Amino acid sequence: MKKEISIIMPTINEESIFKLIDDIKKGFGNKAEIIVVDKSDESYYKRLVKKNVIVIKQQDSGYENAIMLGFKKATGKYLATIDPDGTYPYQDLVNVYNKIKKDNLNAVFGNRFGGLSKGSMQNYIRFGNKSLTSIYQKLYNPNIKDVLTGVFIFDRKAFNIIKDATPYRAGTAFFAIEFARHKLNIGEISILYLKRINGKSKLSKSKLFYGFGVAGHMVRYIRDYSPLLIFGLIGSLLIISGIIVGIFVVSNYIATGTLIEVGRALISFMLLVIGFLFIITGLILDMLRDIKSKLKEM
Repeated sequence: MKKEISIIMPTINEESIFKLIDDIKKGFGNKAEIIVVDKSDESYYKRLVKKNVIVIKQQDSGYENAIMLGFKKATGKYLATIDPDGTYPYQDLVNVYNKIKKDNLNAVFGNRFGGLSKGSMQNYIRFGNKSLTSIYQKLYNPNIKDVLTGVFIFDRKAFNIIKDATPYRAGTAFFAIEFARHKLNIGEISILYLKRINGKSKLSKSKLFYGFGVAGHMVRYIRDYSPLLIFGLIGSLLIISGIIVGIFVVSNYIATGTLIEVGRALISFMLLVIGFLFIITGLILDMLRDIKSKLKEM
């Protein structure tokens, strides 16, 4: 029997998941299907099974792979995920669920920065999250303020569009990027974010390298799917640089009456030419992408 909502929770020995399962069952009742994607030891797995939820053993690695595996097994009208690490209360799940239904959206992300509790996020982590979200806003959707949240929900239409995509190492940003690429209706709502009590985050051994990886995926996909934006930006920067150098050369020529800055003049010329070539390349790639898209629709 199909459920109203399927809730996916990836876990590696997270103790907070057991209370969260109880809260979901109490709150949603029979409307919810709970799927836990587990990469823990055998004793922990047995404890999950006793909670009468669907448990899937994850064979590969990665947060985005785990929840995508769960989504593919889900039957609900709406598909949601919540990190079971104790930092997201059950009410966060209710908030995104109510939002997607009320506003008739394809997807809703929870914004942690609207409800950070004291000590819940270290300053360098907050800076990294804000920086990555800023990149996402400039490249994809200016209205999303937290692209790495652990709580989000989407409908069947959104899932059918992205179900064949191969997850890349970008956390929640993978879904945010894919939804934006396909021009889906995306919303956001403030949620609570609590201080972690049990253990340390198991997301990544190095959050710095993880952050660089997420940023790289954002840029790579905008390069592939909106090449004019990337090539146009680089081209514009080169042209501006060429103009600045050119102004310096012309100023010296006017002051002295002699062209003594030959090297800088050549650099200015090269920057201008290369800049225009970048923009033209972007236009051509953008046109080819549109032609390819139209051929697929035929």
